[in-house]
Amino acid sequence: MPNAIPFSPLPPRVLEKFSRRFSGAGNVISAFLPFLRESLLQAEYEFSAREYSAMAFTAALLNFSFALVSLLFLAFATKQPALYPLSIGVAILLFFGSFATILAYPRIIALKRMRQLETQLIPAMRQLLIEIKSGVPLFNAMASISTDYGEVSKELKKVVQKINSGTPELEALAEASTANPSHQFRRILWQVSNALKVGSDVGKVLSLQIDELTRERVDQIRRYGQELSPWTMIYMMAAVIVPSLGVTMMIVIVGFLDVVVPKVLLLVVIAGLVGFQLFFMNFVNSRRPAI
Repeated sequence: MPNAIPFSPLPPRVLEKFSRRFSGAGNVISAFLPFLRESLLQAEYEFSAREYSAMAFTAALLNFSFALVSLLFLAFATKQPALYPLSIGVAILLFFGSFATILAYPRIIALKRMRQLETQLIPAMRQLLIEIKSGVPLFNAMASISTDYGEVSKELKKVVQKINSGTPELEALAEASTANPSHQFRRILWQVSNALKVGSDVGKVLSLQIDELTRERVDQIRRYGQELSPWTMIYMMAAVIVPSLGVTMMIVIVGFLDVVVPKVLLLVVIAGLVGFQLFFMNFVNSRRPAI
């Protein structure tokens, strides 16, 4: 389970105890978020959707209370009555911002796990295929690759442990596919499970799935390469051409108008450029296919 909940002023276990008095709110919130249960499962959270929703509400309420008290005290100390409505508005924004972020966080973790899974999926499945083609039983083959392949090994290790504890092989594969955030990995587990049910060749099924995954990966890389050209043009326009020409024109215009440009304006432009470049790099990196 992830060790922390974002924007929470309390550790998860302490926050859980505080949130029990808001279990009713948790029921209402989780009823409007049917995807939350699956996201929590795929993100490896131990909390139910109701418990996590109550925790999100409690953390947001604590943030709201702390911000409201602090800002109102600041307004009172500085004797600025105009800051009172602003303090309330900021506290409300903080409540909804932290509430939405906490609820979305399991999905973010699940997507991160999905990328890690799919990065190691093809080489792990190729080794699994080699093991099976060599005559090794499926259970022993999964046990042999339960290390060295990151999240893929972690998922297969769970399957091996469940089978060792007495869970039937088909049931263990079904549970693993449910808690898995990667559609590609789930598809492989479903196909292997179906092959076991009907008694067909698991090696042949794996070989077909690996070929399909390879084609999909090549298509993803090709699409990513095609997307880079327009994104590069947008970056050149927004981060190079527009700022340089804009600042130059501003200097020329204020020179004719004999207006003094505040230094803070240039600092804002620089900060905006840095923020845009960080956002753009993160965006492009998030679009890059797992290789």
